[in-house]
Amino acid sequence: MKIWTKDEEECLKRIYNTMPTARIAQHFGKTVFAVRAKCYRLGLKRGYDQVRIKVSDQDRLWLRLNYPHMRTELCALRLGISARSCVRLARDMGLRKTPQFMKECQALAARKAKESHLRNGTYPQKGVYTANLQKGRAYQFKPKILHHDDTAIES
Repeated sequence: MKIWTKDEEECLKRIYNTMPTARIAQHFGKTVFAVRAKCYRLGLKRGYDQVRIKVSDQDRLWLRLNYPHMRTELCALRLGISARSCVRLARDMGLRKTPQFMKECQALAARKAKESHLRNGTYPQKGVYTANLQKGRAYQFKPKILHHDDTAIES
């Protein structure tokens, strides 16, 4: 078991997000498990790295002012980053969509769904009775009656 030196720890902190764990282990001459354990103890995590997303302070201010009431795709387009990166950045800044904006989005989605149903012939929704199918009238399929020998006979 090799003990980690301070220089190795500092080097590990610098290169952890830049290459795979197996390659880092090979670089230090240690096992993959040893590298993972050391990273866990140092609090290093893989994944989202704010440093890689290049957003100026002016863009952050713009995002703070506009993200709560604007579509995420439009914010991302304006900032020149992906929509997912925009969501992550907003979450890190503590931003959320306003309740009014969310209600408007839901109403728009419902309107679009209704238009699509009407256009594709899948409207009205399930459970709604139309003029040619009313409650109490005969249906296409008759109910089956089970007899004591489990054979079904249509009534």
